[in-house]
Amino acid sequence: MSNKLQILQIGSRNWSHDYELPENMEWHFFWPRSMTAIKKVMKMEGLRTFSAVLVENPEHLSDLIPLMRKITPYTIFYPDTAEPQSKDLQDFLKKTCAQATDFSNPVELLRLLSKALFRGQYGDKLVPIDMIVNPAFKGKVRYNGYENLELLGKYGQDFRPLISWKYNIRASEFNPVELWLEYEKDWTCDIRLIVRNIQDGSTANFVKERVFTVEDMQSALVLDDDFSSFISVSLEARGAGHLKIGALHQRLTRYQFGKYVLGGGIIHNDKREEINYFFYPGDFKPPLNIYFSGYRRAEGFEGFGMMRSFGAPFLLFQDPRIDGGAFYLGDDCLENGVRNVIQEHLDLLGFSNKELILSGMSMGTYGAMYYSSFFEPKAVIVSKPLTNLGLIAERGRLEAPGIFPTAFDILRHHSKGEASLDAMRALDDRFWTPFKEADFSQTIFGLSYMKEEDYDPHAYDDLVAALYHTGARIMVKGTSGRHNDDSTTSAAWFKNFYKMILEQDFGRKF
Repeated sequence: MSNKLQILQIGSRNWSHDYELPENMEWHFFWPRSMTAIKKVMKMEGLRTFSAVLVENPEHLSDLIPLMRKITPYTIFYPDTAEPQSKDLQDFLKKTCAQATDFSNPVELLRLLSKALFRGQYGDKLVPIDMIVNPAFKGKVRYNGYENLELLGKYGQDFRPLISWKYNIRASEFNPVELWLEYEKDWTCDIRLIVRNIQDGSTANFVKERVFTVEDMQSALVLDDDFSSFISVSLEARGAGHLKIGALHQRLTRYQFGKYVLGGGIIHNDKREEINYFFYPGDFKPPLNIYFSGYRRAEGFEGFGMMRSFGAPFLLFQDPRIDGGAFYLGDDCLENGVRNVIQEHLDLLGFSNKELILSGMSMGTYGAMYYSSFFEPKAVIVSKPLTNLGLIAERGRLEAPGIFPTAFDILRHHSKGEASLDAMRALDDRFWTPFKEADFSQTIFGLSYMKEEDYDPHAYDDLVAALYHTGARIMVKGTSGRHNDDSTTSAAWFKNFYKMILEQDFGRKF
């Protein structure tokens, strides 16, 4: 089978006859009601699925219903100018996560899809320590760890260079990147990004320069070029006041079709912080499984293969803030955003909170247990639980130096810059206050913990003490070792807990 993108078009005219196709596409055209022929082609050519299915008339979507099990979610594209009326079609669109798309310019649509349908995912960020401040700036400069670079002073009446990043960004003509800058600023100053393309094979020849204003940066900056290059980014400022410049995120773009992966979404707050999410429909039967990614510097989603193996619908969450994540806490905008995404997908599936499982490993355990306080789900499944972020930071000074230094950044971030003992206790209380107020009498907790836990040695005992009188069912497996030891065993028990609950409470077979 060819390594090219396999595109299926169903319609009244063959686009491959009217338009020049991108080189990486292999085209399959069929008239409406040609399912027998489509199945025959898939069998002959060994096609497990299509990279994309383009349907010009929404009423022809019914032709695909017999192929539902072979269609990858989010890969059906149909015109956004009409909504299918029949209930069967609406149900089909929901279960396949089909995407309403602008079909008015087929050439542009084909160009975008040729670059958006790549396999895998990629994203990372340039952090504050990667920034260099212009030596001519005479104001105050403060590096706040991985959180941000803080500046206060006068920047001049006109835009002047203020910050440059040490490293360039690689940009391919086949997989364009998009940029997202975290920042806060006073209204008395203004900033803009200068993006320059350095010719491939050169060290100094700029072949393109773009200027992006604050208005431009309200959405991700897609650097869509027809050539490969290295990208140099700098920031200019004018006026006077307070600036906080955080991470510069870059990821391979999928344009309007998703973030990181087809169908991926992002929650933003006013500080331009992000939490990412992705929904996979599975078999549309209970429960909705939710997995919060662990601490990871690479941006994007983890756990897809494991969660898909369970067969049920699932949501993935990922936190790209600070260095490898800020434990899914945030302001009301971010936390309400997470809760709203969960509730919206429960409503989409028609499930209750007792058809919901929250789960995670390491940092992801915090997100799973914290948001369980608001949903009181059927089950919470965690491996290497962490609950006391203030305590982790406190221990990092004398008891466990160097174990998890990013805890100091996380403490500052969630305590408005404070690092006192009171701030540490308050941060611990952010978890325990809602957790102890929740009704877990109908909830199962699967806890796979480390016996010599060195990040948060109180987490397991505190959880058991808090749950003891609630009526919650608790399944426990302790593994010898510290937090980062023997991940194989703790992950195996995590999956075992999942399968036990799915079999016993939801009738699934493995």
